[in-house]
Amino acid sequence: MTSTPCAPHPSRGNAAHGPTPEQRSAEPTAMCDVVMKGGITSGVIYPRALRAIGARYRLRGVGGASAGAIGAALGAAAEHGRASGGFDRLDALPADLSDGRLAALFQPERSTRRLLGLLLTATGNDRPGPAREGVGRFGAVLGCLVRCFPWAGLLGVLPGAALVGYGVVVGGAPGVVLVLAGLVIAVVGWIAGIGARLTRQLTVDVPENLFGICRGLSADGQDPGLTDWLAERIDDLAGIGPRDCPLRFGQLWTGTSECADVSRRKRRVDLRMISTCLSQGRPYEMPWEARHFFYDPEAWATLFPPHVMRALVDAPPAAPPAGDGAAAWQREEELAATHSPALRRLPAPEHLPVIVAVRLSLSFPLLISAVPLWTVSGLRASTGARHRSATAPAPADGATAPASDLEFIKLWFTDGGLCSNFPVHLFDAPLPTRPTFDISLGPFPDGRAPAADERENVELATTNRRGLPPTLLKIPDRGFPAVVGFVSAALNTARNWQDSSHLDFPGFRDRIVRVLQTPREGGINLNMDGPTIARLAGRGRAAGMVIVEQFTEPRYPPGAPRATGWDNHRWVRYRALMSVLPAWLTAYADGRQALDVDPASPPGYPLSMRGIALADSLSDALDAAARVVTTADEDAVGELTEEPRPVGVIRRIPVT
Repeated sequence: MTSTPCAPHPSRGNAAHGPTPEQRSAEPTAMCDVVMKGGITSGVIYPRALRAIGARYRLRGVGGASAGAIGAALGAAAEHGRASGGFDRLDALPADLSDGRLAALFQPERSTRRLLGLLLTATGNDRPGPAREGVGRFGAVLGCLVRCFPWAGLLGVLPGAALVGYGVVVGGAPGVVLVLAGLVIAVVGWIAGIGARLTRQLTVDVPENLFGICRGLSADGQDPGLTDWLAERIDDLAGIGPRDCPLRFGQLWTGTSECADVSRRKRRVDLRMISTCLSQGRPYEMPWEARHFFYDPEAWATLFPPHVMRALVDAPPAAPPAGDGAAAWQREEELAATHSPALRRLPAPEHLPVIVAVRLSLSFPLLISAVPLWTVSGLRASTGARHRSATAPAPADGATAPASDLEFIKLWFTDGGLCSNFPVHLFDAPLPTRPTFDISLGPFPDGRAPAADERENVELATTNRRGLPPTLLKIPDRGFPAVVGFVSAALNTARNWQDSSHLDFPGFRDRIVRVLQTPREGGINLNMDGPTIARLAGRGRAAGMVIVEQFTEPRYPPGAPRATGWDNHRWVRYRALMSVLPAWLTAYADGRQALDVDPASPPGYPLSMRGIALADSLSDALDAAARVVTTADEDAVGELTEEPRPVGVIRRIPVT
């Protein structure tokens, strides 16, 4: 399915069907994938890192979560617009965020404006330069509370102030007691007044603002908000004119201005990112076949620019499933049209604007509003499975659920980094045909200051025996900081354990480059000054250069290099795969022998004769491979499976 192509920007000379053969002949012939870690403002690292990588490789797959998703979208757009100077414009992006323009992108709504200043002050990030600590930060927070909630504080102080005044009038010892009591009451009243107002902000104003302080659009209608800026930059990098229909996934897949569904193996640029559905307690990889996700156009109009909303509304409707599911699909459509609010089904992934997926991935909790979607609870058209309450009567065999059985449930999507902040698995393959470069983030070790040479401020594994050292969180032994540190470490482990376990894993550790940052760089430091942003951008360029050099220059074995990092990486992946196959094949053979089911009459998921024949052929091949393992010399099996370490396993896992 295709749609009307987006018009190219007239000044870019980008042909309607993509770069000409002459333009593509100037592109790098080698391809790579890149995955980037989330980190809020640390995303300023990625444009020049991608520029450095893109000078040697064509970006085939690009992915990330949160700020990594922003970097991925910008990199994918630059690759799409490579022939029209996309990477040159990408290189200039960090400078576009200097002089306070980065902080200006985070525009709170009127109802939550006070909370943004309070949040930044409480974290010490309310100004450029060194963070306030100790008494200085405490005083700044008190001052911010006074400025943010003057009337609530004044009302709380009034009873105590009145008592102080009365004590002054009374005089003597009784007056002193009254003054002291009044001062105590004034302090308690001020705390109660501020607390009540702050509680209302957090429990009423923030939920009404979609559980965030900033929605992402311009709050004053003049200066762009984060989503406005990102949507404009993505289209600009891709060579699409301002306020034209936005860049969509199908255009990245075809490499032209046409939107079409393309298999993953044939996509020109494969952009992927992670979002977290809090309502379902799970991550999602985007773009996804969101056949049962609906959006509220009125609510989304407060999250996305008008031209993005027009693209969503004008997109061809998603095709219903074939067979019996079509009837349920139609009932969902009818219910969506009469629902309050009226809902629309998301378009097919090839017609989804890239900025929509980016916004779903970067919704940093509290700071940036979550994105609501709706799904049907009842009959699922794609599977025919019934989701009903325990008291609802089941329809007769062969009948379909009536429309009254269907109910729309609101889902909340937020930061992809909550579940997978560094999704190194996005483009993984048993034996890769192109390198995947992973750009991670981390703090400088204690006592180590940034070096003048930015190449010294990045880390990567240079041998096959050791990966990147884990980031250590120091937890105090006593006091309130000990409890805070313990809870923080627990939450960090729950978020990042899966991603962090790859840092020392064979076949991953040699492709990860870590960019080091000080506490005043990246993260929630919205007020970074121009020199700081420039340093981080230069550090990103250094990271891109060192990982490219690692994979393109002779580096292995150390001491007598004759093979590139890419040669070494492929061999390590092969050895790692071979090391886990014997255990998997043995377990398969045991289970296959115990499988006592007639393929011609299975309890579910029946196969045609053609499918049965293919399954039998695959089973025979696996049985033969298992016999190779069981009859092999034990010492040979031990040699194959003992390295590289740490060893892994083959598991069947769901696709997010």
